[in-house]
Amino acid sequence: MGYRSDVTALIYPDGGEHSALNYDKLKLLMNTTFKQVFDEWGGEREFSDGWEWNDNMLVLQFTATSVKWYDSYPEIEHFVKFLGEVQELEYQYEFIRIGEDTDDIESDSTGDANHYLSVNRTIEVSF
Repeated sequence: MGYRSDVTALIYPDGGEHSALNYDKLKLLMNTTFKQVFDEWGGEREFSDGWEWNDNMLVLQFTATSVKWYDSYPEIEHFVKFLGEVQELEYQYEFIRIGEDTDDIESDSTGDANHYLSVNRTIEVSF
């Protein structure tokens, strides 16, 4: 079966006075320049919740659950490269991957990120 992870990433403008315009530009980029990664991780995959636009917060959210997240997989390489490219275009991003082991947590973000993402482990009792 293999090792599985849950992944979430947020991408958003830098928060300056042109945030709404840059958010609209991000929408255009996701359908042109970044179409490959947008399509690779679309909602049609069984493990991917895919992409969700939050127009109120000006954030693009990516979520994938129970995915084999290995650096050597081409779609993972494309996704990591994509995060670097959006940073070069002066967008902020946050990324968290939680593996099956309790201590397997990977996070990355740009220096100016808002830090909307965090990890919270809880204990639940169900009878």
